[in-house]
Amino acid sequence: MMDVSSIIYAPMNVGAVEFLSIAIIAIGIYSFLSSRTVVKALISVEIMINAGLINLIAASSYYGNSGGANMTLFVLVVAAAETVVGMALFVAVFRRKGSAGLDIMKLLRW
Repeated sequence: MMDVSSIIYAPMNVGAVEFLSIAIIAIGIYSFLSSRTVVKALISVEIMINAGLINLIAASSYYGNSGGANMTLFVLVVAAAETVVGMALFVAVFRRKGSAGLDIMKLLRW
């Protein structure tokens, strides 16, 4: 039977994880810049946050402590709350204006 501590402190190729994180954040940035709907923009932001969290987990595993994993759980909770607030704003604007576009969300400034 495998010990859990051997999984947490297993050696990993940090360069490969860094490349994966950079590729995921590039996909998120491209998706955010090309999005026309609020839902796609929120998903793109979540993808970018998760790319940073992958990087944090890799650093935590490389240095052999669990601080990065704990911080990742905290950031995931905050990101979920941010998505809930964003979707609530989207639903409120959609009910009032009848559209799901980002150009309608500009009206929130006034």
